[in-house]
Amino acid sequence: MPHQSTNEDAQPTVVAKSSHTWRAYWVVLIAALAFFTISMAPGVLWQDSGLAQVRVLKQDITGDIGLALSHPLYYALAIAFQILPFAESAFKTNLVSVLFGAVTVANVFLLLLLVTRQRGGAVIGAISLAVAHTFWQHCALAEVYTISTALLSAELLCIYQHAATGKPRWLVLLFLLNGLGVSNHMLAVLSLACYAVLIPWFLWHGKLRVGMLPLLALAWIAGAGLYLALIIAQLVGGEALGSTVYSALFGTAFADRVLNVVPGRRQLINSILYLGLNFPTPAVLLVIPGLAALYRLRLATLRAMLFALLALHLVWAVRYDVLDQYTFFIPSLVLLAVVIGFGAARFLENRKPPWRVVLIVAAVLPAVVYVPLPRLARAAGFHLGVSRTVPYRDEYDYFLHPWKTGYRGPERFARELRETLPEDTILIADGTTVRPIHYLQQLRRWRDDVKVFPPLDDSAEAKERFTEPRLAEELAAGRVYIVTPLRGYCPPWLLERYEFVRDGLVYRVVGRKTNLPNPSNVNDMP
Repeated sequence: MPHQSTNEDAQPTVVAKSSHTWRAYWVVLIAALAFFTISMAPGVLWQDSGLAQVRVLKQDITGDIGLALSHPLYYALAIAFQILPFAESAFKTNLVSVLFGAVTVANVFLLLLLVTRQRGGAVIGAISLAVAHTFWQHCALAEVYTISTALLSAELLCIYQHAATGKPRWLVLLFLLNGLGVSNHMLAVLSLACYAVLIPWFLWHGKLRVGMLPLLALAWIAGAGLYLALIIAQLVGGEALGSTVYSALFGTAFADRVLNVVPGRRQLINSILYLGLNFPTPAVLLVIPGLAALYRLRLATLRAMLFALLALHLVWAVRYDVLDQYTFFIPSLVLLAVVIGFGAARFLENRKPPWRVVLIVAAVLPAVVYVPLPRLARAAGFHLGVSRTVPYRDEYDYFLHPWKTGYRGPERFARELRETLPEDTILIADGTTVRPIHYLQQLRRWRDDVKVFPPLDDSAEAKERFTEPRLAEELAAGRVYIVTPLRGYCPPWLLERYEFVRDGLVYRVVGRKTNLPNPSNVNDMP
């Protein structure tokens, strides 16, 4: 069947009227769900993923690092997942990423199938996304991004349906989904900027009545209601308008990075590496015919929106100067997979069936490349940008293998410390390693006599208990332990004034360094 971009008279397929299309959609959804479930981490995790699992246990919708990082939709859904009658909480929280990652892959397949009418191209686009490193990795962890991509891919389907039918209800659904996206992650605002340009264009050309604008606005407000409710609650609680707006846009301390305009040399190089990591296959060359096919696409609205969304999300990620810059390429990966699917459909026109097998093999190839990647990167001395080694976490395996099948390093770390630390001790951890300990504390599986910093109660009063004067007795008795004696991972005063020795998984503080002033008047916060 010919590719739609070269057939001006072909009638678009409408989702609701094609049972064959829906059957194919469910097959892809179930296959993706099985694939991501197998590769998912089975339990508690480090860092932000571990924090998410702890917040779910605490039923904490807001968080404490600013409204922009609250992600209320994700936490509402993850908390709802806890009613599942099987497995432990951490597993069920990880399952959220699995489900919405699978929905994203199925949505990409459906969009490509509807537009190109070629199942081969749709399958290749879906596979390209499923095995893209960063997307796959975030389907294996407790993270917010797959909800964002599921909503973004559903928005693309709404744009297609509106282009195919002209019915404004699809625009209402589009704005509802985008509002939900904002309730999940502020990345959805980038897509909203594209839609905000689309609507005036529709009005100008008579494709939308002015009377529909209030309905579109109400739909968006309904979707964004969770996030807007947090903003209103903060204002009602007495927070100043300026600080509330700042928190809603940037979190607690990210304004300079969010507003960064020109990417530096490091960001440009990293961006190339990140994209290469996600598509280490000749199939990425299908982007070229894919862009050509997209340019010739008869559905002008879908064509314009795909180009605009891809350009805006790519530019945003490239110039975003943060340590986890790679995560902000995830929406772009979804859009690039769509383009690859277009390219595959165009390439397969009038070619014999064996070519479809060749392209499917090429699409799957990244999964094969990732298997030896940690060993090759280590042998080549490639630096991952990680400054320390965490117990029971091989940095190369953890970051370069997107799957987390059977990985229980965080749980093993926390349980071993629980069993081996002496009585009445203090453990100084950090934002990465404290998460599995907090998880055990929240489940009441941690020892009461071992106090942990950062504390599960993150209040200023709780942190005050871990200042040097308050820990004087424990320091003198050698009852203070730290996970990592490196700057950024423990209080500066500990590094500057104390000596450490390795003691199992952690380090014990053994005494003050010589020739230092008395700390009786020092009250450094860790």
